[in-house]
Amino acid sequence: MVERGRGNLPAEFTSMIGHAAEVAEGLRALARTRLLAVTGPGGVGKSRVAVRVARHARRRFPGGTWYAELSAVTGEPALTARVAAAIGRPQARTPEGIAAALRERRALLVLDTCEHLIGPVGRLAEVLLRRAPHVKIVVAGRQPLDLAGQRLLYVRPLAEADAVTLFAERAAAVDPDFSLSGGTRAAVAEICRSLDGLPLAVELAAACLRSLTAPELRDRLRDRCPLLAAGTTNTLPRQRDLRAMVEWSHALCGVEQRTLWAALSVVDGGFDRETAEAIGVEAGLPGARVAAVLGDLVAGSVVLREPAGYRLLRPYRQVGLELLEARARRRLTARYGAATAAPVPAPGGGPEAGGVVLSPRELQVAKLIAEGLTNLEIAGRLVISKRTVDAHVRNILAKGHLASRTHVAAWVASGD
Repeated sequence: MVERGRGNLPAEFTSMIGHAAEVAEGLRALARTRLLAVTGPGGVGKSRVAVRVARHARRRFPGGTWYAELSAVTGEPALTARVAAAIGRPQARTPEGIAAALRERRALLVLDTCEHLIGPVGRLAEVLLRRAPHVKIVVAGRQPLDLAGQRLLYVRPLAEADAVTLFAERAAAVDPDFSLSGGTRAAVAEICRSLDGLPLAVELAAACLRSLTAPELRDRLRDRCPLLAAGTTNTLPRQRDLRAMVEWSHALCGVEQRTLWAALSVVDGGFDRETAEAIGVEAGLPGARVAAVLGDLVAGSVVLREPAGYRLLRPYRQVGLELLEARARRRLTARYGAATAAPVPAPGGGPEAGGVVLSPRELQVAKLIAEGLTNLEIAGRLVISKRTVDAHVRNILAKGHLASRTHVAAWVASGD
């Protein structure tokens, strides 16, 4: 479904919550540039922001506001064909042909999901900007184009209040009796924090309320971020599954980027450049390359740049940890797993030390956590119920004054 009028912007099926500041910033930037790159991590809402900017700006463009979604496009000929069809000129078979079709028009072109087509989209944009002087372009993707003169609009995850509002609205759509009251509000806030305010993750989590209560979902997320998936088909395939979203980013990375991504996943929280470089070297990257590889991950919106340093969003951490070889995970976790998140008992003060006494079963559970097993997998290994494992994990965290399973793994390694 598209909007009536001059253009083909996709209609919005749900309200957009949060990101009002980014939309306003995008409108201001579009008044001063001909090429606006909307970037950010997967699932953060780049497409919604780009389309909302175009919708608010469409009166400035009597030649039309045109939208092309590119996630399924591979190669330059297919890109040209998709854009030509979007602007209603399917006979334009080259970038120059598209530019000729738009040469006399004051138009806005929105190219969505460009990260796998950086080169072809960059060449198309360059031709359009040079040969169609009244055209402006908005590109949305996990990294900007390699073109001079573009302005960047970075879309960050939602603030907690906006994430809670988003969760509540989407939850009410699947459970009309849902309301933010009492313990439910606290559970929802914890869910949103555990998902780092990533809108796609929040929406997929809210859909789980078809079969779970908010406290039940919170408890599952405490153990491990599940492979959230949507139950509807009116979204793009990459937006129906949290794993698919993250693996799309992983597929776009080179070998060095994947190696550093996996190694950095042991850090539960933020980290500074020095820590990233040390981890990269220990993971086998040449010391002279780590800074550049880290920069690539930042440019690709895998690693978030923050005032105090860097951070991996939780869904990215989970996939990175799963891809990290078990021995390397234990070694890196022991040294860097608590780099900034919370204190871990000093080496020599592990779970078998005299200061903390774990039961034999708790010690078994702690060691299996260090091997990377989930609570469900531990239950299967020990032939006990998952509820019992959950209780053991809570006891281990409390006895060791630990904040997370990552810290349990580091604690176990420190006592080896």
